[in-house]
Amino acid sequence: MGTPLVGTAIITGGNGLLGSEIAVAIAKAQPFVHLLLVARDIRSDSVKDVTDRIRLVGPRSVEVVKADLACFNSIVSFSQYTVERVRSKEIPPVILLINSAAISSYVTDQVTRDGYDPVYQTNCIAPFLLTVSLLEAFRAGDGTPNGGARVINIGCSAMSKGSLDYFDKDDPESAVQPPGTPMSTKEANSRFGSSKLLMSAAMYALRRSLVLTGNIALNVYTMDPGGLTGESHQTTTVPLSVRMAHQTRSGLRPFLRVFSKSAINKASVPAKVIARVAFQRETVENWGRERYYILDSEYEAGSVIPALRDVPRMDGLLQKVMRQVEIGPRPQPALRRRRQLLQRLCLIAAISTLLLVLIFPSFRAFFIPAVSLGIVSSAEDLQLETVRYYDLSKMQGTGSGWEQGERVLMCTPLRDASSHLPMFFSHLRNLTYPHNLIDLAFLVSDSKDDTMEMLSEMLDELQNDPDPSMSFGEISVIQKDFGQKVTQDVESRHGFAAQASRRKLMAQARNWLLSATLRPTHSWVYWRDADVLTAPQTILEDLMRHDKDVIVPNVWRPLPDWLGGEQPYDLNSWQESETALALAETLDEDAVIVEGYAEYATWRPHLAYLRDPYGDPDMEMELDGVGGVSILAKARVFRAGVHFPAFSFEKHAETEGFGKMARRMGFSVIGLPHYTIWHLYEPSVDDLRHMEEMEQERQEREREEQEQAERAERVQTLFKDAKTQWEIDNAFVEDAIQEEGQGQDIVPKAAKKAP
Repeated sequence: MGTPLVGTAIITGGNGLLGSEIAVAIAKAQPFVHLLLVARDIRSDSVKDVTDRIRLVGPRSVEVVKADLACFNSIVSFSQYTVERVRSKEIPPVILLINSAAISSYVTDQVTRDGYDPVYQTNCIAPFLLTVSLLEAFRAGDGTPNGGARVINIGCSAMSKGSLDYFDKDDPESAVQPPGTPMSTKEANSRFGSSKLLMSAAMYALRRSLVLTGNIALNVYTMDPGGLTGESHQTTTVPLSVRMAHQTRSGLRPFLRVFSKSAINKASVPAKVIARVAFQRETVENWGRERYYILDSEYEAGSVIPALRDVPRMDGLLQKVMRQVEIGPRPQPALRRRRQLLQRLCLIAAISTLLLVLIFPSFRAFFIPAVSLGIVSSAEDLQLETVRYYDLSKMQGTGSGWEQGERVLMCTPLRDASSHLPMFFSHLRNLTYPHNLIDLAFLVSDSKDDTMEMLSEMLDELQNDPDPSMSFGEISVIQKDFGQKVTQDVESRHGFAAQASRRKLMAQARNWLLSATLRPTHSWVYWRDADVLTAPQTILEDLMRHDKDVIVPNVWRPLPDWLGGEQPYDLNSWQESETALALAETLDEDAVIVEGYAEYATWRPHLAYLRDPYGDPDMEMELDGVGGVSILAKARVFRAGVHFPAFSFEKHAETEGFGKMARRMGFSVIGLPHYTIWHLYEPSVDDLRHMEEMEQERQEREREEQEQAERAERVQTLFKDAKTQWEIDNAFVEDAIQEEGQGQDIVPKAAKKAP
């Protein structure tokens, strides 16, 4: 088993001149540390070069991650990703953060998207934000000096020329200078040094705050690497004089090191020092000190940065930087002035244009088409024209729609259905078809109860479920009354006299609902009644798997035991018969044939009567008419023109007419005789009358039983008293007989003694 990694070391600017050397030095000295290099361009040659060098050292754990220090969002995203990886133990806790990335510039720069000077943001605010965002990823302290994590900030000698309030200045002259305006070398060095000074001071102030709270063990150092030879990636638009001075110092490096070993060095020299300091063992005395390194020489940070001794000032600096790292653009004073100027100019232009339009009517004909940019063609046509392209050839519907991401429109008409909604929504929650691919459509019509209010409440509860997989796609609720006069009781709804008019109004309701909610993105349409008692959770997949244009299951309903226990319910799914065709020829043009009534003896094979509880649920049967309890149809069927006829179509209307029309247009219409769902039992008037009679019989029987029990109790009580008296009388009689017998025995004995 290999040795586990002891921690993660993050190096910003890991592909830079100094950062790459630090990475190589740590790879050589610490083979069991995971190196996480941060670079703005992870595909650059410098990234490839440093990773190749590390691999030459030996088998090391190293990766390069992209992050832009000039963008707060990029820093936060990187930090959150790293924290999550530490939590999931994908990488070990962070034990070291080296803020090596930096930039300097000799021109006036455009502010970043966050509203800051790029030198200030990259060198100061970004390292601070990165450190704060990574606090949860740092290794927890164990109560010893070697516990916790370390942060090393790369400083510079130019910090002595910087000031803590450099970026607080509001210089009107410099603010109006366009980006790219050259700066003096002195000013550029002052800006760079101030950014580094602010970073170090803010980091030390952060450490003090963490020490006081005692939450995280974090030690902060600043390392001044001295002058470096080689080409740096941190400087842009360097003046010729500065480049020549740098080349001269690089050439004189051996002589300059005689006077100061930090004067000029190769980047590998400070890199080795940083690698040693980063992992050196601490003592209790040193752990509490604020240290500042100039190469390998150690100093008290307060002696190099005197402002650290001003505690109130450091507290104010920490609060200021904490406010600045809040995510979001922050306009500089110059930007605010520019925006205010632009706002005023726009306001003046808008007022002037409005006055021209109001005062000179002839100007309107010229102005409106000009400002519309072609969106509108005249002043009278102010509607925005939009173009959307849909390829409906991809919305044909397949037998594996749940795998292909095919959307289903689930349509449910509702009328006085408040009592059924809890059951209906429980079925919705149990559907196994991906809920995000199901769009719900409801039509509430001619309702007198609280269907609409209850529907709204239950939809809100459904869509706000803590489980995100419960939420459905688009939901449409449409309210439209059609003047339906037939009441919702069983006798009225299923009475023969009301069938034709009722079916035609129901067809209108279905067509309204479908036309208002069918989208080009739908591949399937599923019609489902709200009063279905039970149905398989996989009903959509089960029906869809047959890949038919129109398909329906068998529908039965449970009954009380005295009615037989169960019964076929939906008789509207059938095959055509010669008898029915002959009957249709004899009817009026507007007549509507309905099944299950003695008035129309069609002798059709009904899907419901062919059910075998043990039959193959996938067995198919061709149909001509279909019932509306549960219909799954491909959306292309409706797009082709098939609908629910609200008139007599071949002597049928609504769902039965829909089936006939689909067959007429060449679509497949299929039923599954052995795949059964169960409709809610609603007793008819005869059933209710019989139930009342049964209830009366039960009550009469209970009354008779109660009377018999009371009579038996009275008789028992009466006989109990008579028996007691009889026993008493019998005892007296027996005593009298015994006394009389004793008297007769005494008399003969006395007679014998007398002679």
